[in-house]
Amino acid sequence: MAKFGDGYCWMIKDDPSVCPYIRPGEEHLINDLNTRIREKCIECEELTNDLKRLEEEKGPVFKSISIVLDEFLKKEQRLERYGKSLKIKEEMFDTMAHLSTSLKLVLDLDEILYKVLVAFTAGSSFGFNRAILLLSQKGKLRGYFALGPRSPEEAHIIWKDISEKNLTIVDLLIFSPQLFQKEKEKFREVLKKMEFDLDEGIFKRAFKTGMIPRVTTEDILPAAIRDFYGDTAFWVVPLFSHLKRPLGVILLDNFLTKREVSQEEIKAIEIFSTEISLALERGLTYEEIEEKIETLEEANVKLKEHQELIMKLRGEASIGEMVLQITHSFKNPTIAITGLARLLKKKATDPSSVNKYTDGILEEANKLEKTLMDFINFVKTTYTSEKNPIDINKVVELLYQEKKTEGKSQGVNFHLNLGNDLPMVLGNDYQLYNCIENIVNNSIEAMPEGGELFIETAAENGFVSVAIKDTGPGISDDVMNNIFKPFFTTKTLGSGLGLYTSKEIIENLGGHIVVSCERGKGCNIAIKIPIHSRNEAKYAQNPGSR
Repeated sequence: MAKFGDGYCWMIKDDPSVCPYIRPGEEHLINDLNTRIREKCIECEELTNDLKRLEEEKGPVFKSISIVLDEFLKKEQRLERYGKSLKIKEEMFDTMAHLSTSLKLVLDLDEILYKVLVAFTAGSSFGFNRAILLLSQKGKLRGYFALGPRSPEEAHIIWKDISEKNLTIVDLLIFSPQLFQKEKEKFREVLKKMEFDLDEGIFKRAFKTGMIPRVTTEDILPAAIRDFYGDTAFWVVPLFSHLKRPLGVILLDNFLTKREVSQEEIKAIEIFSTEISLALERGLTYEEIEEKIETLEEANVKLKEHQELIMKLRGEASIGEMVLQITHSFKNPTIAITGLARLLKKKATDPSSVNKYTDGILEEANKLEKTLMDFINFVKTTYTSEKNPIDINKVVELLYQEKKTEGKSQGVNFHLNLGNDLPMVLGNDYQLYNCIENIVNNSIEAMPEGGELFIETAAENGFVSVAIKDTGPGISDDVMNNIFKPFFTTKTLGSGLGLYTSKEIIENLGGHIVVSCERGKGCNIAIKIPIHSRNEAKYAQNPGSR
C-alpha cells in the first residue's frame, strides 16, 4: 500500500522501508525526497493510485494533478523516442560521412563493395544483420559478394570481437583482400545460386519505382531467394548508373534481431544508395577500362609480331629475288665460259699450246660455279622460315643413302647407328639436311685417301644429337678457331659458307654444335637440337626408349 502510517510513501523520508523500489546504490534517495519523486515516484503505479484515492476523498483538484502527471509522462516518453531517433540519425550520417570519405579515391571494385556492405552492417545506425550484393551483368543479376554471420553463434563471436577490440566504423572500413575473399568464400554456394532476370518480380518492382521495397514470404519469390531467407523479411536496394541503367541490388535483412526498419531509415538508405551507385559505377568503369587496356596491349603485341613477320617475309622475298638475279647473272655466263673453253680446246690446231689456258679457265669456272651454289644454299637455308616436327632419323637415313656411294668411291666407309624411338625436333627438313650434309661433305673431303665415317643419333638431356666422326688428319688450333666464320676455307674449291650456314641453322633452332679434333686421329662434330615441346614430357617419362 502507498499509505504508510499517517502519510504517503512519496511524502515520507528518513525511513528505508517506505519504498521497496530503491536499489543498492540509491540509498541517497531515502532522504532526498524531491529527487526520489522525480526519479522513482513519478513513474510509480502507487503514486497514480494514491492520486485517484485523493481525488475521491479530497476533491477534483487532485484529478488535475493526475492529468498533468500523465501528460508529463507521455511527453517524457516522446522525448526519449526522439532522442533515440536523433542518435540513430547521427550515427547514420556519421557512417555515411566516413564511407563517403573512404570511397573518394577508391577504384578497385572489390574494395568499394566491401566498404559499402560494411557500412550497412556495422554499428547501430543501419546495423543490418546481413547484406548481399547482386551485380547486373548481361541482363542478369548475379551474386557477387555478401557480408555478415550465417548463424547466431557466428554473430555472437563477431559482435564480441568488435566490442572487445573497441572497433569503430573507421576501423571496420579498412579494406582487407584476405577478409574480402574469406567472406566471399563463406557465402560462395549461396552467391552461386543467386542468378535472376532483371525483370523478375521483386527486382522489376525495385528498378521500376526506384524505391526500397520490404519483401516478405507473401511476395512471389525465386526459389533461391525463398530458400535462403525462409520467413525472414528483407529489403531490396536498387542501384542505378547516372543514366539510370541498373547496376545491381543490395539485399538487407535482420534475420537475428528481427528489427524493423523505419521510414526515416529507408529515406536515409535511399540517399545513401545514390553515392554507393556512383562509386560502384566508377569501379565497374575502371575495371572495364583495365580489361580493354589489357586487350589492346595483347593486340599491340600480336600486331608487332605480325609486323616483324611481314618485314621478315618481305626481306626473304627480296633476298629470294636477289638470289634469282645473281643466279641468272652468274650461272649463264659461267656455263658459257665453260662451254667456250671446251670448244676452244677441241678446235685448236695444236691443243697442247692452249691446254694450260683452257684448263685454267675451266678450273676457275668450276670454282665460280661451286661458290655460286654454296651461296644459293646459304640463302635458302638461312631464310627458310617454315618449321615442322621432324624425325631426325629420317633426315640422316636419307643423307646416308645419298652419300654412301660417293664415299665408297673415295674409299670412305660409312657406319650408321640410329637411336630407337627418338623424340621429334622442331625445324625445317631442307635446312637440317643441308646442315648435316655440309659437315659430312667436309669429313669426306678430309679423307681423300679413304677412311671411316661414323654417324650416330641419340637423345639426352632434352636434346636430340647427331654425332659425325671421321678418321681424317684433324685440324690445327688456328683453323679450329675460324672454321665457323663466314668465307673462311682451307680448300681450293669452296666459299667458306658451309659450316657457317650449319652453325646458324642449329643456333636458330635453339641448339648448338660442338667440335673436337685431334691431329692425326680425326674430328668429332656433335649437333644438338632441342626436343619438340609437345613430346618432351612423354619422352621424359620413358628416357630409356632410345
